Amino acid sequence: MYHEIYRPEERRHLRDLTNPAYNTALSVFRKQMTWLYESNVKTLTIDDLFLKKTHPEKDAICLTFDDGWLGNYIHAYPILQEFGFKATFFVATSLIGRPLYMTWEQLKQMQASSGMSIQSHTVSHHPLGDMEDKELAFELYSSKQLIEEKLSTSVKHLSLPHGHWDSRTWPIAKKIGYQSICTSDVGFHIWDSPDPLLRRISIGDGISESRFHLLAQCKNRAIWDMAVIKSLKNVFRRTVGIDVYRKLYRRVYGIRG
Repeated sequence: MYHEIYRPEERRHLRDLTNPAYNTALSVFRKQMTWLYESNVKTLTIDDLFLKKTHPEKDAICLTFDDGWLGNYIHAYPILQEFGFKATFFVATSLIGRPLYMTWEQLKQMQASSGMSIQSHTVSHHPLGDMEDKELAFELYSSKQLIEEKLSTSVKHLSLPHGHWDSRTWPIAKKIGYQSICTSDVGFHIWDSPDPLLRRISIGDGISESRFHLLAQCKNRAIWDMAVIKSLKNVFRRTVGIDVYRKLYRRVYGIRG
């Protein structure tokens, strides 16, 4: 799970907008993709994962990008093209075309020319868990419908904003037509698992080169501490509530709004 890919001189533009731990320097991203290519690791979209036509003949991973940051197109996309990699980009439709975010034309180009998958990250990018049913359904349906209309594609997969959801989310998403939900919970996915809730591993500047290699090889020892920290955060969030949690989160990381 990637977010923004940036050059050093662009770091200041992201200040106050996002948790810096989620962002990955361009030089680091290139090293990671080079290692995957040289290690003969196959890349899949989330669509590929769920089609399950054939079991991958070699190691395989899904590269996902959340939010729709402009650096995904300017920096990540050319490198993915260079190595012949595929990825899934989850976009919040209200952010498309805003400063520092991709445009519809850029998304269309990635999808049409390289087979990248563009999927839903809702409309507003607000946490889903505390929404009323009607608002939740609107976020899932409207984002799906708009992406399908603008890009002439099929939207079947959802990424949860801020990793927040509750027991209503999947039943409503399934009814609307989604096949899976990408969470922020840490873990690996078994190829033949029918579970529609997908665990992911957040990649940012804090991920060392050696840890990235272990993650790409699905080594459990590479994620145990990440899983524990994520579980503790989830417990704290449930205890204080999403509103208080988000206020504290924004204060800690200096995020505006």
